[in-house]
Amino acid sequence: VGEMVTEYMRSKRATWADRTAWNNEALYTRHIAPHLAPLKAAGVDARRLREYFELLSVARPGEEGTIRPPLGYSGQRQVHVLLHGAYAHAIADGLLRDNPAQYARPLSPSKGGAVKEAKVKHFEPEDLARFVTVALGDRFALPLAFLAYTGLRIGEALALTWGDVRQDDTGAHYVSVSKTRSEFEGKYYAGGPKTSAGVRRVYLSGDALGIVEDMKGRVAREARALKYQGAGLEDTAPVFPSVDGRPMRQDSLRAVMRRTCEAAGVEVLSPHALRHSTGTFLISRGEDPVSVAAMLGHAQVSTTLNIYAHALPGKLRGLGYELSDLRGRGRGRAAPAGLEAPTVPDGGPLEVEGGTGEGKTRAGVS
Repeated sequence: VGEMVTEYMRSKRATWADRTAWNNEALYTRHIAPHLAPLKAAGVDARRLREYFELLSVARPGEEGTIRPPLGYSGQRQVHVLLHGAYAHAIADGLLRDNPAQYARPLSPSKGGAVKEAKVKHFEPEDLARFVTVALGDRFALPLAFLAYTGLRIGEALALTWGDVRQDDTGAHYVSVSKTRSEFEGKYYAGGPKTSAGVRRVYLSGDALGIVEDMKGRVAREARALKYQGAGLEDTAPVFPSVDGRPMRQDSLRAVMRRTCEAAGVEVLSPHALRHSTGTFLISRGEDPVSVAAMLGHAQVSTTLNIYAHALPGKLRGLGYELSDLRGRGRGRAAPAGLEAPTVPDGGPLEVEGGTGEGKTRAGVS
């Protein structure tokens, strides 16, 4: 199985995007190789694969005595796609006759699967304010504060260059998001966003723009160092580099995330939770879901609503109405609660101690 999957990945490397290749290599290394690699591919049947997916659904030993948490349904589906493709490739080459992945699939949660999709983890507004306040005082945590204000993914923020910071015809500042950056086993991968909707403009609030200006000043000073290895403020240089000018690594920023959470006295969450916190806050505040979806780079508004549905329960109160309400609307009476024309609040972005966002963050698709 190990030879079969690695040969399949090698044959597809030229056609896969860097992000896809990196993801599949990670899936193989973490989840396939430890359990299936030594087995004869022809000897793995559908029953054996079902047992394998059941194993992925529970905590199990990892590297160096660690415990690897259960793999969610989405991750198991990705593993299944990789195995199915590897078997199909071997069959096309005349090496195998049957594809067990055609008959064995991960069991979805709706059909009794052991792994439920994880609840969206996010900060409550008060905790997010405390987190951002601490992050704004730490040069290495500034990218995290930027994630909180913009809702960008960590790879999108680290891929931003100075040439991506722009102004529109009205003078409003925005960042042009068109790429993402990640690393795996010491190698860097750059590519496009997850979907075409990920190519977008994200307008900057006053506080978000302040972070960019702060970084510009810091980078200009750091670039004077003799051992500086970056391109300073050139259009192709990263907005959020390391002190020596090299691109900042995701794992380094995750360590800063933990440190910042502890300093702020809030729950330790991942950098991606900042994106979820932004989406939750905007939806709960009554912002237009279409605009929020465009800001976050979701291809479908339904994706935004499905992820952040937990922010809606409080808005459902008062949506019921009576027959008299319907008749009253035709005689000029006020519309019942829940049937008024939708409005957008006038509030700006999240307020934190020591600074308030100037203006509202706007979103549009470039």
